[in-house]
Amino acid sequence: MRYFRKKFAAFPVYEWLEIGILLCLTGGFLDAYTYVTRGGVFANAQTGNLILLAIGLAGGNGLAALRYLVPVLLFFAGVFLSELFLRLGRKTRSDFRGHGVVLISEICVLVAVGFLPASVPDMLVNALVSFAAAVQFDNFRRLEGKPFATAFCTGNLRAATEHVFRGAVEKEKDAWRTACKYLVVILAFLAGVVAGYFASRALGGYAALLAAAVLLIVLALILSGYAVRKRRIRIHRLTADDVPAAQALIWESFSRFVAPAFDAEGVENFRRFLYDVSLSEEHEFYGVFAGGMLKAALVAKKDGTHIAAFFTKNGEQRRGYGGRLMRWYLANAGADEVTVRASPSGAPAYARLGFTATDGETRRDGMVFVPMQYKKSNQKENEYGK
Repeated sequence: MRYFRKKFAAFPVYEWLEIGILLCLTGGFLDAYTYVTRGGVFANAQTGNLILLAIGLAGGNGLAALRYLVPVLLFFAGVFLSELFLRLGRKTRSDFRGHGVVLISEICVLVAVGFLPASVPDMLVNALVSFAAAVQFDNFRRLEGKPFATAFCTGNLRAATEHVFRGAVEKEKDAWRTACKYLVVILAFLAGVVAGYFASRALGGYAALLAAAVLLIVLALILSGYAVRKRRIRIHRLTADDVPAAQALIWESFSRFVAPAFDAEGVENFRRFLYDVSLSEEHEFYGVFAGGMLKAALVAKKDGTHIAAFFTKNGEQRRGYGGRLMRWYLANAGADEVTVRASPSGAPAYARLGFTATDGETRRDGMVFVPMQYKKSNQKENEYGK
C-alpha cells in the first residue's frame, strides 16, 4: 500500500509505469497482429508504411502501393480526434473523461475488428487498427513525468540512452532509474510483438480481442484512479516517504516558472538546497493532496518563521490547491511573523495571501527574489477593523 500511496502522490494513474507497460504491450501486439493477419502492414509505425508506399510507387506498383497510405491517413484522423478528447478532459478537469473516453473508443474499435470476417478487405481492417493506435499514442505521452511513446521504440530508446549517459557521465541522481523504466517499456513492446505474433497465428482475426482485454484492464485502473481523486482534500506535514514526490514537484515547477530568471549559480544553489533539505533537521515539508495525489508542496523552517519553497504542481495552477495549503500553513505556523523570498512572478500571489513586501526586487547568490513578510497580528487587526 505504501508503494501505491507514493505513486498516487507523485503522478496521475495514466502516467504510471504499470500503465505504460500495458500500453506498450498493446502497441507491439497490434503491430504484429496487422503484419501477420492483414498483409504485412504496420498499425503503429507509420514511418514504415510511408517507406513501403514510397518504395511501391518508385517500383511502379501504382495503385497497389497506395494501400499503405490508408493506415497513415487513419492514424492522422485518430490523432486529430484524440486531441478533441484531451480538450474535453482539460475543460472538465477530469482525467477519466479525457483518457477514459479514448480507451473506450479504442476498445470498441478493436472488438469490432476482432469479429470482422476474413473476407473484409485488409485495407479497412488496417485503417481501423491504425485509428485505434493513433488515439492511444496521442493521449498517453508521459511516463511518470517523462515523455514516452506507446506505439514504437525509437524515442524510448533514445531517452533510455540519454539517461544512461546522464547517470554514467554526469552522475545525475535517479538517471539510472529513469533509464531502466524506458528499457522496461521497450521490453514490454517487444513482448507484445511476440505475443501478437503467436496469438495471430493461433486465433487469426480474433486475436484483436486480446488487445482489447488488456486495454480494458487499463481502463479499470484509470477509472479507479479517477474515483480516488474525487475524495476529499487532505493537508498535512509530509512523511519521509512523501518527500521525494514533493521534491520532484517543486523542481519541475521551479524549472519551468522560476529558473529562467536565475543564473546558473542560482539554479544550482536552489537545487542543492532542495535535495539536501530532507537531510536537515531545520526544515519540514507540507503538502496538499487531492484523491491521494500531491498537488502543491511547501518547505518551511520548523520554528515556522520562514518559508523556503512553495510550489503548485505543473498543470494544477489556478485550482485553489496552493492557496489552501498556504492558508492552512499560516494558520498553524507557530510564529507570528513568517518571511519568504518570493520570485518576482510569484509575489502577486503571495500578496493576495496576505504577505507584504519588505524590500524591492533583490538579486543574491544568482537568485532574484522579493523579500516578503506575513504578520498574523496584522491580519487579525484587519479582520476586526472590517
